[in-house]
Amino acid sequence: MGMSLCVPPRPGELCAPIRLRLPGEHSTQQLTSRHRVTGIEADGETVVVRVEITDPQTSRPIDVRFDVVPPGEPPAERSVLLGTAELPGGPAEVYGTYLGVVADEN
Repeated sequence: MGMSLCVPPRPGELCAPIRLRLPGEHSTQQLTSRHRVTGIEADGETVVVRVEITDPQTSRPIDVRFDVVPPGEPPAERSVLLGTAELPGGPAEVYGTYLGVVADEN
């Protein structure tokens, strides 16, 4: 698996692997615009999204929303299925949605 919600990293570009623990069924996270989702896993009752991100100095920050929903219930029209996780309560599908560039508040 290797998909981006915005722009994939350039060929040969160095990426740092990170693990995002999703705090609930719906959460918003910041990533670099050039990133690659590499996997979904369960850690107890929590879903973890494995992502490779490029250098934040060279890639704009973006907001993405992650949704953890029962199978067959996509959360939004623009959402992309990233994978599934086997949670104690049963299987869950994990969707990601690109929300846009982080607003510059200065």
